[in-house]
Amino acid sequence: MMKKHDKSTPKLIKQLYRLVNKTLKDNNLFPNEARILVACSGGSDSMVLLDLLQYLKIHRKSLWTIGVTTMDHSIRREGLFELQMVESYCKNRDLPFWGIKKDIPLMAQERKESLETVGRCERYKWFNELAEREHYDYIVTAHHKDDQGETILAHILRGSGIKGITGMSVISHDYTVPIVRPLLAVTKDEILEYARLQNIEYCVDASNKDVKYNRNRIRHEVIPTLQTINSNVVDALCRLGDIAQVDEAFLNGESQRLFTQLVRPVDNGFQMSRRCMRALPLAMQRRLWQLMIPSVSLSLSHQEQLAHIVRTGEAKTFFIEKVTINAQYDTIHVYCKH
Repeated sequence: MMKKHDKSTPKLIKQLYRLVNKTLKDNNLFPNEARILVACSGGSDSMVLLDLLQYLKIHRKSLWTIGVTTMDHSIRREGLFELQMVESYCKNRDLPFWGIKKDIPLMAQERKESLETVGRCERYKWFNELAEREHYDYIVTAHHKDDQGETILAHILRGSGIKGITGMSVISHDYTVPIVRPLLAVTKDEILEYARLQNIEYCVDASNKDVKYNRNRIRHEVIPTLQTINSNVVDALCRLGDIAQVDEAFLNGESQRLFTQLVRPVDNGFQMSRRCMRALPLAMQRRLWQLMIPSVSLSLSHQEQLAHIVRTGEAKTFFIEKVTINAQYDTIHVYCKH
């Protein structure tokens, strides 16, 4: 059983309790009887997250059901030990636990994709399947403030638009079951210090220091270099993400309004007036195209070709994967093959 803190509790522990509780309250999370599935690798971040959630359950006098899942990616020999460590932790605290092993290297080879990409895809697929099967309301991950800064910087380096630099949100709906990230306001240093003060056992993944992975290069080489210019670069990146989230929410709402007003659904696609599209700012044109072609992530090259169709007024047929865009006189048709 976890204890409530008293006057002797270190300041940082109280600070993290308040910070995480505020994050949850600001986002209206979680209801009194919420069923919460924690994605736990056995590392410091997710083990601290588990500890914090158990404390907040007591602090709020809630009836949360907290379950835990761990995936062994078959990349490192230590993966099985980490899974067993989390399983033992859960058993000692009467927390439901599900462990699974997947051969990510084999899947990556078959799909001709990176270990990072396939690992992430399979993790979230499993989390969602398990949450649906066991009737959990939320999937909770331990992404923290440093992860957020690294994510935003990675998107900047790829030439992302506003949506990319919004970073991760506290709650997202990319899957059937919502993904919640309660630690986005907490730094890695705070997590490690909390683990030390609370004597929390956790595993250290040596591959996190391997700079052949882009994320690790950003973490161990790029961020430290940028900190010589601005020691608070992670805070600055996260502020950029917060600003972009507000702007993105407005632009997204406006594009949805214009889509409803100007775009007409037809068989296997959409139809709209070229003249009406031309009257819109380029930013809105691009967003309407993306709403009409949701199956494809439109590149800048695609958007430039589509803008040319709108601007010139000439008859044109244009193909993007399984989508056909046909422009005749004032009418633009978008046909999506299924």
